[in-house]
Amino acid sequence: MMSASLVKKVIKFIIFFIVSSALITSLSCSQGSSSVSDQEAAPDSQGSLYLFDYENILIKNTSSIGIEVKNCNAYLDIFGELVFFGEVENTSGNLKTDLEITLDFLDREGNQICSSTIPASVNYLRRKARYPFHYYFTEKERYIDLYAIRTGVNYSEYNKSLEGNPIVEVENYFYDDDRMVVEGRVINIGRGQIKGLKLLCTFYDRRDRVVFVKQCYLSRERMMPMEEQEFELSLLMDQYLKEFTHYRFEVFFEDEIKVPA
Repeated sequence: MMSASLVKKVIKFIIFFIVSSALITSLSCSQGSSSVSDQEAAPDSQGSLYLFDYENILIKNTSSIGIEVKNCNAYLDIFGELVFFGEVENTSGNLKTDLEITLDFLDREGNQICSSTIPASVNYLRRKARYPFHYYFTEKERYIDLYAIRTGVNYSEYNKSLEGNPIVEVENYFYDDDRMVVEGRVINIGRGQIKGLKLLCTFYDRRDRVVFVKQCYLSRERMMPMEEQEFELSLLMDQYLKEFTHYRFEVFFEDEIKVPA
């Protein structure tokens, strides 16, 4: 039989083992709860981005008499950034100048999340001409609050006529491996010399929404009356390119200032 002193030592060891195990279990549970709490409190920007449905963004175009914002489109690019495209059309018979597009990003209550003004890179917008624009909204943490985008346009009337009149003629397009190539020429059929020539190509999806814009290289930005020059637009058809169904060319310019002899 065990002695009384040995029995006491065994009992003390059992009690110590039970108490130590209970303390270790309590500390482990406390640390686990803290870890879960920290994970729940930490912001998950990627999770909120998955909840963001850009296809349901409401686009409110506030056009003025004689000028219209149209064919707007918002989508996430391959990098997960929100890009907004559109174009401004001059529906009046007069030239427009000092053109700028205004954008207001709104939440569901109509409160402004942010705003931006995009000045046009051209000086004049001719009758029936369209000027394409785009804007990158890069603050991803605010995407989840975005409900609507309101557009507007500011401009001035230009009550003079331009003497130059460049037109675009598309002559051919074809595919070369992973590229689409468009060939054509610009002809100044006006009676005046022009400068600051710029040729833009706007691409649309099947719903006529702008998906991207490409500027075409021109060898000369000045042209005399009845002068012409060829151009070639080469487009890499890679995974970065948004799907499109048709395109439109638009040419912009200024009259060359005449210096008295």
